[in-house]
Amino acid sequence: MFEKLNPRSAEIIKQSSTVYNLKWKGNIEFLLCSHENGRSGWYYILKNNEQISHTYHYSEINDIFLQKLQKIIDDIESGKYNNKKTPSEKIRLIVEERGLYSLMNNTKWKELISAIKEKIPNIPIKYKTLFEEEAPTNFGTMAGDEYFEYLNMVSIEWFKISCEIKEIKNRGRLIEDKVNIYGKKAEIYEILEKFNIPYEYDEIENAFIIYGYKS
Repeated sequence: MFEKLNPRSAEIIKQSSTVYNLKWKGNIEFLLCSHENGRSGWYYILKNNEQISHTYHYSEINDIFLQKLQKIIDDIESGKYNNKKTPSEKIRLIVEERGLYSLMNNTKWKELISAIKEKIPNIPIKYKTLFEEEAPTNFGTMAGDEYFEYLNMVSIEWFKISCEIKEIKNRGRLIEDKVNIYGKKAEIYEILEKFNIPYEYDEIENAFIIYGYKS
């Protein structure tokens, strides 16, 4: 089906029923992946192995859809994405403009998040990325945050971990709900110490705060 597309000057990295991958000079790529049924899937654009477009989904492949793909290929060919910044470039620019220095790295973030998921997955958390102007006010959980799994951890400015898990039990309309509070300060402290994670303690919110960046 992709034989109908003209890759222009791009090198065809892979072309099959489930993958269509083109690469241009300047390390810009177009990648389309299909589900096993071969009829639906997703596609996006990469630069230096980092995604620089949204992930677009499709439900079927037809002539109209192929025309849309050709338009994307032609846009890449014309240089539309040459100056588009990668996430790493955007982060570096913000860090330089604000005079920040890094306190964490990918390895430490991975160790921290993996340990939390394994030992205290329901612990309340909240975080602010470099791209957000306002800080979030409420705690949530990793499981309840649909974007967390796709978050670039290097973009996190700070990350707070509450020391308490609150469990609310509804006892009916006429009886006040029962609130059980489970302290997890020792477990969090153990994780932070084990992986040498730099932290501060927020007494007001009873939470550990891990800074990705500081000024």
